[in-house]
Amino acid sequence: MDKPRHIEPLDRNDEYRDDRKACNEYREITRRAFMGQSAAAAAGVVAASHVLPGISLSKASAQGGAQPDILVSCFWRGGPDLLSQIIPYSDPWLYMAPYNSGAELFPNGLRPTIGINPPDANDPDLGANRCLDLGTVGSDAFGINKAYGDREYLGVEDRNTIYEFFQAGEVAFIPAAGSPDTNRSHFSAEALIEFGTPNQPQTDITGWLARYLSIAPSLGSPLRGAAFSSNRLVPKMLAFAEKTLAFQALGEVVLPGSSATAQQRTDILSARYAAQTQDPLKSGVLNTFEIIDLLQQVSIAPHPDARYTNSSFGQRLLNAAALIRGGVNVEVVYTDRTGWDNHADIGTFKDGNMYVRLKDISQNLAAFRVDLQDDWHRITLVCQGEFGRQINENADAGTDHGNGGLMMLMGGNINGGVYAKKTLGGVDGWAGLDPALTIDSDAIRTTIDYRAVYSEVLRKRLLIDQSVIDNVIFKTSAEQPPPVLGELGVISNSAARTSGRISKQQRLQR
Repeated sequence: MDKPRHIEPLDRNDEYRDDRKACNEYREITRRAFMGQSAAAAAGVVAASHVLPGISLSKASAQGGAQPDILVSCFWRGGPDLLSQIIPYSDPWLYMAPYNSGAELFPNGLRPTIGINPPDANDPDLGANRCLDLGTVGSDAFGINKAYGDREYLGVEDRNTIYEFFQAGEVAFIPAAGSPDTNRSHFSAEALIEFGTPNQPQTDITGWLARYLSIAPSLGSPLRGAAFSSNRLVPKMLAFAEKTLAFQALGEVVLPGSSATAQQRTDILSARYAAQTQDPLKSGVLNTFEIIDLLQQVSIAPHPDARYTNSSFGQRLLNAAALIRGGVNVEVVYTDRTGWDNHADIGTFKDGNMYVRLKDISQNLAAFRVDLQDDWHRITLVCQGEFGRQINENADAGTDHGNGGLMMLMGGNINGGVYAKKTLGGVDGWAGLDPALTIDSDAIRTTIDYRAVYSEVLRKRLLIDQSVIDNVIFKTSAEQPPPVLGELGVISNSAARTSGRISKQQRLQR
């Protein structure tokens, strides 16, 4: 493999440092490295077809035979705070003091020390506690944390940002999105989302992305799903997925032992397993050898203009982009960003704990987009957490577990914008901070089911029939339908954009 360019030394503690203010449940999940979810999921490379749906779609059913997008799922574990990212500054309840929820009185407003003020074009202070305007108007006016537009890193301002790609129409923000299940336990909320069964009895042990891979026509790669996870384990959403492997860097997918004898040992093991006729491990072992051989041919050197940071999240995205650029024909890519469980010390606006994390998200997702500019027309990236936070800050200048959160989408076929009331044409969008419209007077109500968003992606970009989505991938019931049944329009089903290329001159002008 080529030596990576534009990469600073890796800071392996960046995400774990974020967990210091987390609740006990979240820290316990992190400490155990999600072992409960992975005892079954680790069997991904060894195809576990006996637990997956016995349904196969022919290529003829894939809407004219077009090739589906590569789905990139980015899970924000810990419950990210919506109001620290997307600021509904026109909502009259956001800055009201006193805010009387009926259950509790907040004499200084909802967020007296961690709140973010409306944008002001006349304020020259770049470090001022104000959001950047997203161009929305009236009662649906939203801003974005300045961290999403901060280009500085290590004293040099040369990074691309999410904000600039939002302005280019390639990023969509969906507030009040998430699971309709009001569970506020990290472990339970994550499981229900990843298995695709909110508010339903947990009877299926397969992840919803694994079910997608079980019905989608294979592109012939030995690696259909790649999990660039913070804990090197396959997540629940890919539990029992065929030809799926978890790792953080392409270079770590090797045969253990001395490199001097690796090829010899590979040849011996391959020959022995190839001779077996009954061994259930045969296909998995041989497939793993194919993956090792394939990944050794992939260059991880990013595009010269792709400026990843040295965080572990940034480096995992760099390797994920290399996998896609390398022609591996991977179909699903998973990654995550931990450290969102901020029960204390969200921090001051500029360079606080939340600000630094959002800047890391922004710069690295933007680098991912620049890195994949030749493939961007076939990428759909979706970010979400297990739930949002409470609307009020607590006594420790943090936020506690809530409900509705934020989903963010990027890709060459995304209809960018903010999907709130005006976009959806009614009350199904942003419910607002009116205490009468919240959950338990302290949490944003989820009005957009994450399954509705993914269903649109699955239908329009991954070419799956709606009946299969409803009956196999997201098996909803009559008693618990998605809150938003209509289409958001966030995904384009027109012909894919022919080019996502960004010239160096264009990058520097942004």
